Amino acid sequence: MSIEFVGDIEWDGKALCARVATGFGEVLCRVPRETIHALPVYSDAIEREIRSQRHAIMERLAPALRAKLAIADRDRAIELLPSEVH
Repeated sequence: MSIEFVGDIEWDGKALCARVATGFGEVLCRVPRETIHALPVYSDAIEREIRSQRHAIMERLAPALRAKLAIADRDRAIELLPSEVH
């Protein structure tokens, strides 16, 4: 399954949020700050860095998002947890 982001990736100060197109419709993907910090290169990223790097962060998380979406069972929203990032 490929990841195709629909629209912009938003940062609200607590989580990155993006809509992803899937075979069963759009799914809202939420990635909390704790999950972003689970990525070694972003382990101590501050808000300004996350905001400016939001596209790169989501691309880096694409494999984990794909895995989560594969088992989402047509959910309309998912949240990627730190334990789901490898």
